Parts: sequence; structure tokens; C-alpha cells
Amino acid sequence: MNFVKKYKRTLLITVLFAVGAIYWSGCSGCSGEENPASKNTEKSDVDLVCKNGEAWIMNGTDGGYIFAFGGELIAVAKISDGRWYGETVGTYSIDGNKLTLVDGEASTSTYKISGDKMTLSGEGNSRVFTKKTGIYVNL
Repeated sequence: MNFVKKYKRTLLITVLFAVGAIYWSGCSGCSGEENPASKNTEKSDVDLVCKNGEAWIMNGTDGGYIFAFGGELIAVAKISDGRWYGETVGTYSIDGNKLTLVDGEASTSTYKISGDKMTLSGEGNSRVFTKKTGIYVNL
């Protein structure tokens, strides 16, 4: 009887691992149409998009941007009591290493992300941002 329980448990674990392996191997072999991350082999916006509680803060300031999933651009600023204020100011889009911000008028910069640092270069200047956590805003 103990042998049957052990056999069933081993069989169940083996089946779960097999299903997981098939699922993950199927995803890694997706074509470009089915796998959005493979559409742009040079750079994906996965590093640019902020998760809940994250924002790109310009070095030396208490302000920056949240690049939300779907192209929404949110400006953030730390207020005197330590909380963060945020306001949707426009949209953004990327094309390769070009980032276009549209907040009334469009401006395009070259961007480069390395770890938690992002450098925007364009219009004769360069700005460095650091991805910070713990930034929650109510919109």
C-alpha cells in the first residue's frame, strides 16, 4: 500500500515537471509574431517600463518619469512630506534605441540602459536617470 502511494506521488511529480518543461520550451521557441520581446532584437522596452512602485529619477533631483506599460508617460516628483506626486503628462514610444516623449510636443532622444541607470542623449545634452523603487503615486 505504501508503495502505491509513493508511485502515485512520483508519477504526479513527473507529469507536472513534464507539463512545465513542455510549456517553457514552447514559449522559448515562439516566432516573432507570438513573442513580443523578440520583435526588436536590438532593444526591448522591457527594461524601460516601470513596474508598480518604480520610477526613473533624474540624478541630482527628486523628479523623473514612470514609463507605464502601454505607452503612458507619468511625471513624478517628491513632495515635502516624503510622498510622491504623479501626473500623466503624455505618451512615449521606442524605436530601436530612440525614445520619443510626447507631452504637448514630441522630442526624441537616444537612450541606453545599463542595470538601474538610463542615459538619455539628445538636443546637445545628456541626462542620467536611476531606476528607484518605493515610488507610489495615485492618479
